[in-house]
Amino acid sequence: MNRRFGVRALSVFLFLSSACIAQDEPATKALIPELHISVYDNAGVPIELMAAAEAEVHRIFHKAGVVTLWRNCSEKGVKTQPAGCHSVGSNYVLLKVLPHAMSGEMRDRADVLGMALLDEKGVGYYGYAFYDQIQRMADERRLAPTLLGHVLAHEIGHLLLRSNAHPISGIMSGRWRGEESRKISEGVLLFTPLESRTMRDRLLTLALKPGDIPRPFVVETSASPGIGNRE
Repeated sequence: MNRRFGVRALSVFLFLSSACIAQDEPATKALIPELHISVYDNAGVPIELMAAAEAEVHRIFHKAGVVTLWRNCSEKGVKTQPAGCHSVGSNYVLLKVLPHAMSGEMRDRADVLGMALLDEKGVGYYGYAFYDQIQRMADERRLAPTLLGHVLAHEIGHLLLRSNAHPISGIMSGRWRGEESRKISEGVLLFTPLESRTMRDRLLTLALKPGDIPRPFVVETSASPGIGNRE
């Protein structure tokens, strides 16, 4: 009798344990925030370079504890676009790689590699990278395989952190000089622990459904010059 009871008790314990594990598993996964990124290549970036940029964005945000879901979108191939290319919202951002800066003022500045759009409340979903300036800096500093991904990650950082601020160190710094170039080449120019935690918390607490288009506000202005490359 005691043996049967012991076997039954063990069976019940194993059943309950497995059930608890099954219930805890989705909760554990839910603690890892996901970010959807729709990317439009309007600059004709070589396929291998865009693939390297995607890999860098994945790696950088993985280090920050964020899973990125990348969509390669195209203005021309509307019928072949992945679902969600036009979605923007709390967990959905849209990036465009442009041949050059949109304004003449920015085109004349060699130290502006990209920009992000935020409204007066700091909310935004759109980021831009200026390929001619990125390509020039990448060639000068031998960063061609990785620089584009770092620029895109920087602009996404503005959108998730809801700030146009540039700290003195890390991937969100506003001036990428020799030390930053070295860290890019070594793969160690990353978000700070505080920035990573802020992005994770924000992504986990915001709604997943697409949001309204924000009122455009240029973050990278003359007062906030964007990612610099002057020594």
